[in-house]
Amino acid sequence: MEITGEDLKLINLFESITGVIPSDMEIVGEGIVFLVDDASLGKAIGKKGANIQRLRLKLNRNVLVSKNDNEPEAFLRGFFNNIEILSFEMREAPGQKAVFITVPDSQRGIAIGRGGIRIKAAKAFLKKKFGADLMLKTRRVG
Repeated sequence: MEITGEDLKLINLFESITGVIPSDMEIVGEGIVFLVDDASLGKAIGKKGANIQRLRLKLNRNVLVSKNDNEPEAFLRGFFNNIEILSFEMREAPGQKAVFITVPDSQRGIAIGRGGIRIKAAKAFLKKKFGADLMLKTRRVG
């Protein structure tokens, strides 16, 4: 992971507000996504999301915090924690990996996020951490 001066400032700001050092971060459009260890997730978010609100006000950007994991499926289930993942499939071909997740049609907007921040960040982290592409599919449920 390469860290620029801007990234270092954002990481320091995150640590000063939350008391947690993020394991990774990604700037996506008008938002920033921080990854933290599972044990530190509650502390990073703060009581009733107070730390997230402080970061949003300070940065004037959308901020997401998610747990980090070393397994692609566990990582994506944690990243999309408030969305029901109907299926998870990892396909490998020579020189490329792809992960397909299926979510209910009604939760598609939540999975994509405002301005696409959530899906773009998930794709970037999956590529960076696991060398895989992410494909989001939807299914009508009920």
